[in-house]
Amino acid sequence: MDIISNVNAVNTLNPNQSEVFLKPRKIINEVESEKKTFAEFVTDAVNSVDQAHKTAEQKTEDFIMGKAENVHDVMIAMERAKVSFDMMVQIRNRVVETYQEISRMPI
Repeated sequence: MDIISNVNAVNTLNPNQSEVFLKPRKIINEVESEKKTFAEFVTDAVNSVDQAHKTAEQKTEDFIMGKAENVHDVMIAMERAKVSFDMMVQIRNRVVETYQEISRMPI
């Protein structure tokens, strides 16, 4: 019995709560329809980091101008932006490191 059969068996246990249980065929179809190229994946990731920085900047400006009173939201937005940028830099470093290692391999 494979994993998909096990999940399907669980889905049939309680059909009234179908939104709670996994729908493997639906998930597989969504994944297949959303196939992205590596360039699209990288572009989306960079755009996400950029959006986090813009959000942090906007919340900081709002706080400075007195439009927002909650400093916690500002700090959380700034930390999210910092962490997402740091993660992007680490991924870039790993990609460069991997490329360099592959280029050193003898043919």
